[in-house]
Amino acid sequence: MASKPFYSFSPKTTTISFSWPEELTGLERVALSAQGDLQRVLSAFFARPIVLALIYSHTFTRSQDNTLVPLHLPNSSAVSSASSELPLVQHRQVHLQCSGKVVCTATSTVKISSPRCAHLFLEEKYGIGQLFSKIGATPSFELLGVGIGGQDDIVSVEKGLGGGSQLWRKYRLSISEIECEILEVFASRDMFVHGQSWLEGPDDQWVTTAPLRAFRRPTTNTLLWLAILTLLTFELYSYLTGPPGCV
Repeated sequence: MASKPFYSFSPKTTTISFSWPEELTGLERVALSAQGDLQRVLSAFFARPIVLALIYSHTFTRSQDNTLVPLHLPNSSAVSSASSELPLVQHRQVHLQCSGKVVCTATSTVKISSPRCAHLFLEEKYGIGQLFSKIGATPSFELLGVGIGGQDDIVSVEKGLGGGSQLWRKYRLSISEIECEILEVFASRDMFVHGQSWLEGPDDQWVTTAPLRAFRRPTTNTLLWLAILTLLTFELYSYLTGPPGCV
């Protein structure tokens, strides 16, 4: 039986269909549904620019015997020769940053099968989402998996990124000229609850106790005032009741 499409529509109805984890919030489902335009969605959410920072990239050309051979860039000959028979392949990781803070890490495998896309991606340095916008193409989208923390095989790639539990998704974007398989790990689920407050605070500002409930970590000043208040309460009680053994 064919799987139900993630996104479907009729003349009057639009449907997003996926087996979401029950604890996901509406905002999280919106972010996880982004189809090559996550930067636009996050920029609208934070009301600030989202910037791509390249962490690493390793580019290969596929030989006639179907093995991957490292490709050193720039290489105009390889770019102009990209085709479905001899595609270029890049493994890469980028950070999506907002106001200097990492909000998401994307680790991708990109297969490029045309000189046009190879030029834009490898020479002009367009990001994946920007590339689709540049050529005016809407890629097909397949959501392969979604999870919340605890998935060591997925989340461990970004262990220690941000505070609170992490949200991840794995998906595929493709057109005839380029195919991308992408793993995205969001810094913390708290970002979807507290928005700009999370963005402007320290990484360990929030301690999540439930999907929509969090509290600030007590600061040193807060603990000091609590100690003073406890001491004053004890002194007042002793004054009113007298020392132990008095009637």
